[in-house]
Order: sequence, then C-alpha cells, then structure tokens
Amino acid sequence: MSQYSFTISDEVLRQACHFNSIDIANRQDEMILFAIRGALPAANDVCLLDYSDHIMFESNHLLQRVSVNYYYPRCVIGQWLPAQQKIAVFPGSTVPNLKVVQRNRKRKHQFNCMLPGFYDYRKGQHPRSNSGYQPHRALRLNSQITLRRANYTMQSGQPVIDYGPTASISVSNPGDNIHCARNNPNTTRVRSIRGTNYSPIFCMSDYYSSYGCQVIVGCPPQYIPRGQSNGDWNAWDQFISNAYDNFAQDQTNFKYLLLDSADVLEISRANASHPSMFKVLHGSSGPQVERLQRGLNRMRNSRTGNPYYTGTIDGDFGSGTAQALIRFQKDTLNGRALGFANEITFRILGV
Repeated sequence: MSQYSFTISDEVLRQACHFNSIDIANRQDEMILFAIRGALPAANDVCLLDYSDHIMFESNHLLQRVSVNYYYPRCVIGQWLPAQQKIAVFPGSTVPNLKVVQRNRKRKHQFNCMLPGFYDYRKGQHPRSNSGYQPHRALRLNSQITLRRANYTMQSGQPVIDYGPTASISVSNPGDNIHCARNNPNTTRVRSIRGTNYSPIFCMSDYYSSYGCQVIVGCPPQYIPRGQSNGDWNAWDQFISNAYDNFAQDQTNFKYLLLDSADVLEISRANASHPSMFKVLHGSSGPQVERLQRGLNRMRNSRTGNPYYTGTIDGDFGSGTAQALIRFQKDTLNGRALGFANEITFRILGV
C-alpha cells in the first residue's frame, strides 16, 4: 500500500476527538456519525476498489488519502459504535458536485462546503416537502455549521471551484442534510480518471446529487428503476437501514464528526501529543475552547475597539465563538480565515 494509506478504527476516532477537543464521554451507547474528506478504501489500483467489507461493522478498515475533485465521490461517511468499538464506512461525498454547479451557475455562490467540525443531525425527510424530488428518510442538519461558499472561475474553458482560504466563510444552517446521492444501477458505469478506472459496483460515476449536502452513493429502493435490483451497489440502503432500523432505531439525534484525511492520516500515526496536532473547531468543548474565548475576549478590533468575543466563557465552541474567530482571523491573516484555531492562532492570541 502507499504511504498515504491509514487505518480507521475506534482508537483513531477517539484520538481525533482528543486532538480536536471533542467530548464523547456521554455518547458511548449512541451511534456517532463521522466523515473523512478525501479518502477511499486502500488499493494498489483504483479499479480494484471494493466497499463490500467496509460497509460492514468491523474493528478497523484500511483507507487511503486521495484528492477531492468535485466530480466523483472521494470521501467516506461512517457510522461508529463506541460501545462495541466498531465502525462501518460508506462511499460518498462531503462536497458539492461540479456538474450540479455547472447546471445552476446563477446559484454558484450558494454551493456550500461544510468545514470540519462536530455537528448535530436528527432523523427526518429529505427534501422537507413531499413535493420535492424523491423524498426519502434521511438525517437533517439540526445546528449551525461553519461553511465556505465557492470561488467559481473558468480556466482554459473548464469550470473550477475553490473552497480555499480566500473563499467566503460564514456560520449558518443551510440545510445540508445527509441523504442519498441518487445513484442507481444505470449510473454504475466505469469512468476513466487520468488512466485509472473506478469499480462500477459502487456507483463511482461522475455524478452525485449534492449542492453541499453530505451524500452516500446509492438510492432508496422505492426509486430504483423497474427491472433493476437492489444489491451491494446500494451503499445508501445499508447506511440508512443501520440508522433507522438495525443499530440506532431508538436514537433520534446524531452527532456528526467531519474530518480531513490529511489530519486523520497524521493522527493515525501520532505517538505523542505534540502541540501542532491540536485544534479546536466548531463543536469542540473544554479548557482549550475556554482559552480561545478568553483570548478573543482580550483582543480588540483595531477599527471598532470592541472585543472579538463578547459571549460567555463557557468552553463551548458554538456559533458565537466561530463568528468571533472568523472575524479575528480575517483581521490578522490578511483576510484568510481558517474557521478553526490551531497552535499558530493561540500563539497570536497570546494564550
């Protein structure tokens, strides 16, 4: 396997929570959802990708870090059972699909990219209205999130979207639910990407239905075309059955931990609590967040003279802390807000 392969397990997820000040002490008996942006099953050749084992609950799964290209599903969305120390991962995406963006260019600034954090979802229907396209049971965003709106440009006649540090950043609830990617067996075509092919069995086609929602490849069985079977290709059916019927039937609310594969790769190899490994982000809690809040409260905006943070010092990285941090980072990082606080941010704050 490549140098970018890593194991995802109960231990690694607990380490990720530790390094990001995420408290799961009271959630040991719940199903916790997580996602790793820019990850696929580890394989020597992309055409050998196989999710058949990964969607089953096991003690660990081998993944590899990949780049996100906004055409193909290049993320995994998982279910974590802390009490059993087991996880399952499903093919999906945590970023918008560029084909959807192209078809709706007038709305290009509304395409969201959720930033890493610890967010809240609850069971419900997507879309909310029965008159919407293919309504189905899903998980609805139940909190505000930190997100970016895309920079959308044309380069050499090709559309390019960028969610980097210069893209607009804000805090809101845009309704980015967890739902199916609306694939079906007719979309399980092998498509070439730079000389390599994805296995067609898990709908790795160059389309998934996302304006910013978190999606799992597949389709609700009731919308599968007549004559087509519901089989292993339909990761969504397994995911939502786990959440509604099999493992969390009595659970209404779910926490969702979104991580970047670069961070998970480092965390999986970390042997010590080095300061550079620590971050606090939307959904973090505890002493590190209190330090951040106190630092933002002491710092004054040079234009207004007001503190960046005026809320309660409660150790809860919610919307108010997120907005204060974004304002501070824009003023001190040449307009490039990160949306999370790392070692550099704490050093600038003097805490």
